[in-house]
Amino acid sequence: MPGVLSTLAATGVITLATAACTRLRARRASAATALAEAQRQLRRYTLLRTTGPDGTPVHYASTRPPGTIVTYPVDGHPQPFELTDVPLSDATYAAEPL
Repeated sequence: MPGVLSTLAATGVITLATAACTRLRARRASAATALAEAQRQLRRYTLLRTTGPDGTPVHYASTRPPGTIVTYPVDGHPQPFELTDVPLSDATYAAEPL
C-alpha cells in the first residue's frame, strides 16, 4: 500500500509541475506579444493621388498597423485612406484612398 501512495503522490507532483510550466510559458508568450505591440515602429505613408501645395506627394506618419483607415483633409473635405504594408520606391508605404 505505501508503494501505491508514493506513486500517486509522485504522479500528482509531476502533473502540478507540468501545469505550472505550461502556464508560465503562456504568460511569457502573451507578454512578448504585448511588448511587440507596444513597440510599433513609426511608418511614413504616401497618400496616393494627393499632392501638397508645392506639388509633392502628401506624406502621413503613423504607428498604426496596416489595414487601419485614417482620414486626411483633401481639398477641404475629409478623405479616408487605408494604410497598407506595400513599400514604395521612396522608402514609404502606400496609403490608398477609399
